[in-house]
Amino acid sequence: MNTYTIKPLILSERASEKEPMTYLAYSGQPIVRPYVMWYIRAGSKNVLVDTAMEAEDFRNYHPGFKNMPQEPVQTFEQALAKVDCVSDDIDIIIQTHLHMDHIYNTPKCKNAVIYVQEEELQFALSPHPIFEILYPREIIKNLKFEVIKGDQTILPGIAVMLVPGHAPGCQAVVVETKEGKAVISGFCSIMENFDPPEDVKTKISPFASYPVIAPGIHTDLFQAYESVLRVKQMADIIIAMHDPDMALREQIP
Repeated sequence: MNTYTIKPLILSERASEKEPMTYLAYSGQPIVRPYVMWYIRAGSKNVLVDTAMEAEDFRNYHPGFKNMPQEPVQTFEQALAKVDCVSDDIDIIIQTHLHMDHIYNTPKCKNAVIYVQEEELQFALSPHPIFEILYPREIIKNLKFEVIKGDQTILPGIAVMLVPGHAPGCQAVVVETKEGKAVISGFCSIMENFDPPEDVKTKISPFASYPVIAPGIHTDLFQAYESVLRVKQMADIIIAMHDPDMALREQIP
């Protein structure tokens, strides 16, 4: 069996609170939210899960973002250098979804095959007005995607599974490691989505849920809840996409 390690690469971070990640729970509890891409060396292939977003690009994305407390960590190029790559070395990009903070640097990787779910691409090209700001149309329409539908193996030991709800065609990435299946959640989440205490309704919020909490941002709340549950049930290692503790690890596992 092919097994791999995953290297988190943080481009920027923002002081925030937990509730945008955890639906109607943990309001007011502070968190530093990292904006991360995940690197996997798969034999001769260089694989990225998402391409993240630098702080300056985030602040320039929309006039309303100018004063966001988005802080730089490193550039896309500096991050790739830490895994001995440049953008042209990337062979595969798995887009968990097409929100701007997950796809912004993808056009730099001219040689990459870019995997996306069919439903996500369809929605991204004609998004609901509530979510249109999250989809950078000029980037998306000029990329050539390898469009897939549902659960699929990408390489031996690396697969995707459909986890809709946060976005219509959100996909998690399942990576075989020496410690079992590591699942990069695909949807914007922190570890509190996956491990709320049994008394979460009385101790945290009467609107919270157990055994998982749905993402705070979603196109379908019930689907989002079921997707969190699916990841929790199958993963030996859960990688929540905006969890600072996971993002700060040198590698996983």
